[in-house]
Amino acid sequence: MPKVVDTGERRQRIFEAVFDVVVEAGIGQVTLRAVADAAGLAIGSVRHYFSSRDELIGAASEEVIERITARIAEHRDRLDGSKDRLAIAEDMLCELLPLTELTSREVLVWLEIVTSGRTDPVLSASADRLFTGSRTLAGLIVMHAELVPKSESVLETERLAAMIDGLALRASLHPDQLPPALARSVVRRHLRQLSKA
Repeated sequence: MPKVVDTGERRQRIFEAVFDVVVEAGIGQVTLRAVADAAGLAIGSVRHYFSSRDELIGAASEEVIERITARIAEHRDRLDGSKDRLAIAEDMLCELLPLTELTSREVLVWLEIVTSGRTDPVLSASADRLFTGSRTLAGLIVMHAELVPKSESVLETERLAAMIDGLALRASLHPDQLPPALARSVVRRHLRQLSKA
């Protein structure tokens, strides 16, 4: 009897292999062969799901966005009616920072997508989504957590988004200089200062 393959599980295995290659060697090294090797699959198995490198990269980029978005949505569900809005806002923002093994991996992939998206048309839409998503999250937190007067919300949204982008980059490139606890403390202090503005 032929082996029944769980297509969802197989696709996730391929995505994990893409992320492995990106983290280890950069997005420019992602090929169908490299991903097949990283996943321990025959290249034909990868081609069964993704006919080209562009299709694979595009799908993997959307996958990382969906994963981050799903976790942020779980925190957002806690925001309504909560008395501890700053702690929840902190948790939401920290999903965009390399604070755990999972988020460190995703942030590295995110940074590769955003950087490559400047010149790679296959990645430009995902890069735009990531940029817009972090800014939208910052705006949601500023407005929904009622941190500042409405007249200052645009400025503070941009400031918060820039801070998160900067922390993500710095903590990914120099984790020894900006360890997770310190990065989280920076987010916490910024939110507290905003709430007193």
